Amino acid sequence: MASEYAFDTTRKSGELAAVIKNGVCSAKVVDPGAFTKHAVELIGRVHSSEYVRAVQTGNPGHLAESQGFTWDPKLPTMVVAHSAGLVAAVTRVLVGTDRVAGSLSSGLHHARRDHGAGFCTFNGLAVAAAAARELGAERLLVLDLDAHCGGGTRSLTDPANVAQIEVSTSSYDHWSASGHDALLMANPGNYVAQVSEALDRADRAGRFDIVLYNAGMDPANSEVSGTDLALRERMVADWADRRGFGLVFALAGGYTGAALSMGDLVALHKLTVDAFA
Repeated sequence: MASEYAFDTTRKSGELAAVIKNGVCSAKVVDPGAFTKHAVELIGRVHSSEYVRAVQTGNPGHLAESQGFTWDPKLPTMVVAHSAGLVAAVTRVLVGTDRVAGSLSSGLHHARRDHGAGFCTFNGLAVAAAAARELGAERLLVLDLDAHCGGGTRSLTDPANVAQIEVSTSSYDHWSASGHDALLMANPGNYVAQVSEALDRADRAGRFDIVLYNAGMDPANSEVSGTDLALRERMVADWADRRGFGLVFALAGGYTGAALSMGDLVALHKLTVDAFA
């Protein structure tokens, strides 16, 4: 049930799901509805009760709309579904037989404990990390290749058990790296090299029970080429395969505009599905 607020973040998942179902692809689309109740419980742990209640009811409005959307009664269902998809994917990897699973939702990495930000209502990556920890994962990696920095996720996870390594093309939501964390800034000329460096940093950080991969396609909005983004997805998929890491991907950012139609954007996000399928 989509929110009435029409925006790429609220619409592209359905467009991509239709392409996967109708096209030639070995990926299978599964309804994560059975994980909704658990997602609600985990959201309540990750976010403050006041903020969760605001999103559910629309009041107070400044909290309910703090991510930048106009609130409507369908919005709570949509934003919980984003997290439910990630909880379902984490469960398939840690409890099932799949080494890789994904959610056709975003990682929503800007949301904080007590408010939304940057079109992110509930932080799906933090919710997924909580689900993974609950299922016995002791050490996690958040690999965030969205164009923007993921300061919300870093504020909601514990560096003692969650390492965060990013390549960003925008300083929005910048955070300070320490320990095994890394925040690498990139431009179209050095993007692939910085992704390679990020994977090398992850190798130096040691073993992980699961990788949460925020596969943003909004570097395309910063003029990173589709060819480089396709290479990036193959690099990450091959890296995780060689290391034997379980991995959960989320679509993350990607926006239509003068240079990108919805069809273009869906094709970019399908690069992720194809690489991991």
